[in-house]
Amino acid sequence: MAQTAHLKRRASIPLFITTTFGTLLLGMLSGLFSGSKAGYNSLALPPATPPDAVFPVVWSILYAMIGLSLFFILRKTAITESLAMRRKTAAILWFIQFGAMLAWPFAFFTLKLYIFSFLWLAALVALNLALIICAFRVSNPAGALLIPYQAWLMFALYLNLFIAILN
Repeated sequence: MAQTAHLKRRASIPLFITTTFGTLLLGMLSGLFSGSKAGYNSLALPPATPPDAVFPVVWSILYAMIGLSLFFILRKTAITESLAMRRKTAAILWFIQFGAMLAWPFAFFTLKLYIFSFLWLAALVALNLALIICAFRVSNPAGALLIPYQAWLMFALYLNLFIAILN
């Protein structure tokens, strides 16, 4: 029995590396290629806007947590057909929200579509809430890891709304 648990842990290492560091890498590339490094230099900003240096730190932590949530979703052994369906649903939602998240900086920073970006981000907030609910039904750590991301998305929604209004 101990041998089986050890083999399962060893088999999880590539999945852990792929999900966690792959998410981090893709997130960083999205920010880099969208022009987000330039930040908000020419925009009128709302109160409580953090300095530009805060964003890469926060997003790096969040990307790692988002990737780790996928790891917990995919690693969960489906012992029932119901759990298998919940795991599949959570994984599909994870990939949809991740794609939506990677696209947002291009709409905001590259295309400067601030109202569209706000609406896109509002949809992402709703999508991530659905993901959190589904993730908790598969794995408590997977759901819990997405809560700080949801909080940051809500803060980003506030920033985006006021940037759309002020600019």
